[in-house]
Amino acid sequence: MKKWLRKTIVLLISILTLGLYVPPIHLDAEIDDVDKGEITPKEADFTERSTAIIEEEAPESTKSTNDLYRESLVEVAKEQVMIKLGDKIASKIEVPLTEEVLPNLESVLDHVFDMVGEEQSQYLVISEEPAAGYGERIFNLYDMSKQENIAKFHVTRVKKPQDGHYFQFHYHLADDQYEEHFPIAEVHWGKNTPPKWMM
Repeated sequence: MKKWLRKTIVLLISILTLGLYVPPIHLDAEIDDVDKGEITPKEADFTERSTAIIEEEAPESTKSTNDLYRESLVEVAKEQVMIKLGDKIASKIEVPLTEEVLPNLESVLDHVFDMVGEEQSQYLVISEEPAAGYGERIFNLYDMSKQENIAKFHVTRVKKPQDGHYFQFHYHLADDQYEEHFPIAEVHWGKNTPPKWMM
């Protein structure tokens, strides 16, 4: 008999007889007569517990809603930086990114919030479309009430002779029609050309 036919027959027989043989199960029929040791609460315990009121104070929120909104926008901005750089670039420059770029970005956003004012800052949103290829744009800070950009955050690639490639993080403000570069940080990449942005 061929090997494959023998294996098929053994498999079919094992499937067909599955569950036909059940070993006997010996149950202890006297288990219902045994005291299970249930404990019933005494009436005194019940009244003591019911009269005790546990008041747990909710932690007081020390941050205003404007501060919470500012923090959420900062987190979105940090995510946009990571999306713009992509895993390949971000993993290579992780240390300067977390120690220099992101904290400086947070302080710049705080400065822009203070510049705009507390009342107007509630209308600020972050555009979530970084430029692809070799484009500079990371995100724009947009004022929904005025329907205009307040600030533009960019990263450029700079090749310095004898030193290699750098990423220059900077921002522009609407006050001067986005002409002046305000530096955030500069991160060294290396001698090799960095890859394109992931977006």
